[in-house]
Amino acid sequence: MRDHSARQAERQALRQQAVQELRVVDGRDGHLAYVERVYQRARTGAKAIIVWDATGNRQDAWFQDWPNIPVGTYLLLAGSTGYGPHNHNPHVYYVRPNEILTMI
Repeated sequence: MRDHSARQAERQALRQQAVQELRVVDGRDGHLAYVERVYQRARTGAKAIIVWDATGNRQDAWFQDWPNIPVGTYLLLAGSTGYGPHNHNPHVYYVRPNEILTMI
């Protein structure tokens, strides 16, 4: 169990290092999220649950024009939060294609 925790901490540190390096190179300040589950795919995008790496909080997200977003992917995102009429959720994270800074 201890080895698993150490490996997990090492992977977390490597992700954070990659994010910091990307911010220096790219100059944009995105936030790292993990795609936990995609619960609906459409021609115009996908509804998913993302988990914010920094906090562990889960959030509904809409990925515009990306219906085949892969589950299990880490993304550096620069989207915005808004109202989700499909589930009456005022905290849906909306991501347009240009707001996906990178996949890690």
